[in-house]
Amino acid sequence: MKKRRGFTLLELLVVIGIIGLLLAALMPVISGARESSLSALCTSRLHNLAVHAQRYAMEKEYYPWGSINPATHDADYADKFKGDLYPLEAVIPDGAKSWKEFQTFCWDFYKKMGEVDWKSGVIFGSGKRASTVLGCPKCSNCTDNWDGNPSTGYNYNVCYLGYVEGDAGKRNYPLAYSRIKSPEKVVIFGDGGYAGGPNKFMRAPMQDKKFDGSSASLRKAGTQAFRHGRGKHRHCNMAFADGHVEKFYTPYKAGGKEGWVDEKTYSAFISSGNGIYGPRGWNEEDDDTENK
Repeated sequence: MKKRRGFTLLELLVVIGIIGLLLAALMPVISGARESSLSALCTSRLHNLAVHAQRYAMEKEYYPWGSINPATHDADYADKFKGDLYPLEAVIPDGAKSWKEFQTFCWDFYKKMGEVDWKSGVIFGSGKRASTVLGCPKCSNCTDNWDGNPSTGYNYNVCYLGYVEGDAGKRNYPLAYSRIKSPEKVVIFGDGGYAGGPNKFMRAPMQDKKFDGSSASLRKAGTQAFRHGRGKHRHCNMAFADGHVEKFYTPYKAGGKEGWVDEKTYSAFISSGNGIYGPRGWNEEDDDTENK
């Protein structure tokens, strides 16, 4: 019987080299598939966020708050509105008798004084958690966000829809649900990002004198992160008020020119003008809002 010989060192090296070449060729395919999978998961989560917000807006007749200042909200709110412009909350969330019982209150999270854990924000209802919806899958290790809250990676359109209490604008309350005529044209949530990391408050690229009292809406902390994909496929995901989600590939600076606001984090605005953010909708007076 003929004795079988083993592989020679040269033959093993050839086989290893071939395997290495095959792996090198497959890596971009595997990486691309993973990127597509994460972007698809992000799309699903943004869709759910938009659905939650629309449900809230339909029930309350106004879009959710961006954030509330617990220290002053009780007195300021009652003194400014007295139920005429924006309906007073019949019940303060989470069984609180006063807003001063909260340390922080934001659209996606809140925390009471003396408590250790965070709870999901106003659009999800009191006490409910929504961690599987709030976290962008490509932002699991992001740490820079507001008030020590775990990063979501998503931001909310507060320049037109929501409202950040104390912001330097002409509005003092969120936008009425009835003002949105074409919800399929107005962005509500998206991949948030700027030079320091993710942010919770989305901003438009131009000052709109109809809504703003200062240039605060132009601040870099309100841009979007183009964190999905690579090269020409790099994009950010944006959810619209009707719940559908679109990919945006072209970055814009404040004022309308193409380019990154921050190149290291691939952060920028998604439009050359404000129309896509405001109640008029995408492509409606998109580049001329400052003069209206």
